[in-house]
Amino acid sequence: MRPGLIIVILSLIWSSTWLVIKLGLETMPPFLSAGWRFLIAFLTLLAFAKKLKLAIPKDIRTHLFFIFFSFINFTAGYALVYWGEQYINSGLTSVLFSVMPFYVALFSIHLLPSEEVTIKKFIGISVGFLGVLIIFKDQLHLGGPMAIYGMMAVVLSPAFSAVGTIMGKKARQKYHAVTLNTFPILYTSLTLFVMHFLFESGQSAVYSWQALFSLFYLGIFGTAIAFVLYFTMLKNTSAVLMSLITFITPPLALWWGWFVLGETITWELVLGMLIIFGGIAIVRKTQRPA
Repeated sequence: MRPGLIIVILSLIWSSTWLVIKLGLETMPPFLSAGWRFLIAFLTLLAFAKKLKLAIPKDIRTHLFFIFFSFINFTAGYALVYWGEQYINSGLTSVLFSVMPFYVALFSIHLLPSEEVTIKKFIGISVGFLGVLIIFKDQLHLGGPMAIYGMMAVVLSPAFSAVGTIMGKKARQKYHAVTLNTFPILYTSLTLFVMHFLFESGQSAVYSWQALFSLFYLGIFGTAIAFVLYFTMLKNTSAVLMSLITFITPPLALWWGWFVLGETITWELVLGMLIIFGGIAIVRKTQRPA
């Protein structure tokens, strides 16, 4: 599959996940909802791994790495997003998560010395983030008294995802993209279920059609398919450049609103998208083969 097509698919999938997460949270506690999402993703990837006849790792050292990778790349980040999005709207969540490229660039200085972090690259990232802010400038309103804590959780979340991206890029030299995701996703699911029993035991869950759609869509498309494609690309693509997908997904979420619900396309969306692509172009010109 061509890299450009993979980027388009990832952008379309991940631009829809913020809204779908919010739909699931209407009738389900966050950790339980996320736990089911990752269990469905694991079962999907396990079936795919068997179809590809991939060897299942059995040594303890590999699984210890998978456990650590699952916490960094999935458990911590998604627990924070699901918990935080209870208290803020999905648009604000997607904007706050868009700080991920800054984290990736900063962490790459020490963790990926092969990726040179230049002033020009930071300018490109900043330009892209400016485009996101322009698009959502009228939607960045707060919620109730817990909103500030929700915002803090979501801003912290991409720090874990950034480290996970760098770890995954290194691990892709050893593991197939499906193998790299399958068991870490299982361990994430189990951890989230434990967190549910520890912190959400008194909360009720209603498995409505809306909730089931959220779980299966996020599990199959938003997790299993998306992360395999993401780490397939990451093997030979700059971690910073791949992280810029988080700039594309917020405005595309508004495009989904126009396409599905007939919502209005504003001049801010058009201008913001142009600025975002300008920022990505600046970063791309700084890249050397990774």
